[in-house]
Amino acid sequence: MAVSGRLFLVKKDGTAIAGAQTSSMSIDNSPVDITDKASGGWRELADFSGARSIDLAISGIWDDDTVRDLALASDDSGLLLTDVTLDFGDGASLSAGNFHLANYEETGEHSEAVTFTATLQSSGAITHTTAS
Repeated sequence: MAVSGRLFLVKKDGTAIAGAQTSSMSIDNSPVDITDKASGGWRELADFSGARSIDLAISGIWDDDTVRDLALASDDSGLLLTDVTLDFGDGASLSAGNFHLANYEETGEHSEAVTFTATLQSSGAITHTTAS
């Protein structure tokens, strides 16, 4: 079933990040390398992941100062976000214990709208709710 990209939303405190035009998710389930001298020169991977993580990237037209204000907070209090969710558009959603605002960038070309990009990195267990 195809789903419109406009329904793939990163939300903070239940509200879609204002101005976002592109959202993406990257999941890292990298296995643990257990290769040793008895492996005969072939890599061996454990049947479990090392540290699992999810990164969210957001970009779009700047029209709200919420993410900028978090990035520019005078201390680290704005960097750890406890109220971020990702809605997939088919009814499924994802949330983590916390997300860390890893980077934020704003760009303004002379004759264009100001744009932004931001990356959020998961910290803690992930909760995935399947579509109903």
